[in-house]
Amino acid sequence: MRKKSEERRQAIIDVAATIFNEIGFERASMSEISARLGGSKATLYNYFSSKEEIFVETMRQQIGQHYEAVFEQLVESDDLRRTLQRLGAKYLQVILMSEVVAVKRLVLSHAERWDIGKMLYERGPKLGWTRVADFLKKAMDKQQLRSADAWVAALQLRGLVESEWMEIRMLGVVTGAEPNQIKASTERAVDAFMRIYAF
Repeated sequence: MRKKSEERRQAIIDVAATIFNEIGFERASMSEISARLGGSKATLYNYFSSKEEIFVETMRQQIGQHYEAVFEQLVESDDLRRTLQRLGAKYLQVILMSEVVAVKRLVLSHAERWDIGKMLYERGPKLGWTRVADFLKKAMDKQQLRSADAWVAALQLRGLVESEWMEIRMLGVVTGAEPNQIKASTERAVDAFMRIYAF
């Protein structure tokens, strides 16, 4: 029974994704999703509390696999700088991708009117950067970094990695970056981070 339930939930997400891509979040409705799915709105509410929740899960699935590859770079080693450079480079590759930028723009445009920004943050970026904070805390415990608030350190690392690219990418000034640009930019970011936190 559980397998059928999971299949039904995924079917809802798949149908909703098609609708969101066709007509956008605002024009999409639970009625439209249920009509295309071939069921009732009550069925949808058995799986999701709102259209916003379906949207967040749809977006999370569409870009979540890319982010998972980012945080897989967190492998403990003696060469912390190299590990952080790999993490930063992969993160930068992901956040500059067209589909990731499109989702971010869409979420930002609706964040204040609905809870989608908060929901997506809690289910995505917050989880990922908590993993980075845990990784940095271990490095601090091993005295690879000076002791500090690991969550703040993770956010500062993220900010440094994003700093050369995020605004110009979101505004469409650039559409991406070459691998050598990502490498150089990430090295500069990690160098700055290590100046703050290394002994």
